[in-house]
Amino acid sequence: MPIAAGRLRQRVRIEEPNAVDNGNGGRAVPAGLPKRRIVADRVPAEVISLRGTVATEHLVTAAKQLWRVTIRNRPGMTIQRRIVWGTIDMQIKSVAPNETGDGLVMTCESGGRG
Repeated sequence: MPIAAGRLRQRVRIEEPNAVDNGNGGRAVPAGLPKRRIVADRVPAEVISLRGTVATEHLVTAAKQLWRVTIRNRPGMTIQRRIVWGTIDMQIKSVAPNETGDGLVMTCESGGRG
């Protein structure tokens, strides 16, 4: 059964690094440009909060939240991209097709130091 439109009630933005080859075998953000560029805006999604944790790393305490985000199939979705939902930036940790093959299910993480 395909993803029901009623499930995709939230709107998210998909962003990716705004880096180009730097001529030295690496990638860098061109001067004066933002670190990320928008790939798609107002993408219908289902956003579900899974769990939150508090961790201390290098003497810094940070709260992290794990999310499950489902969208319709979209080419190029990798862990290098990120999801923005309102004011929440989510790093994509995994991308997998849903059970019917018409959507993508992503595990994402927000909070922390990055």
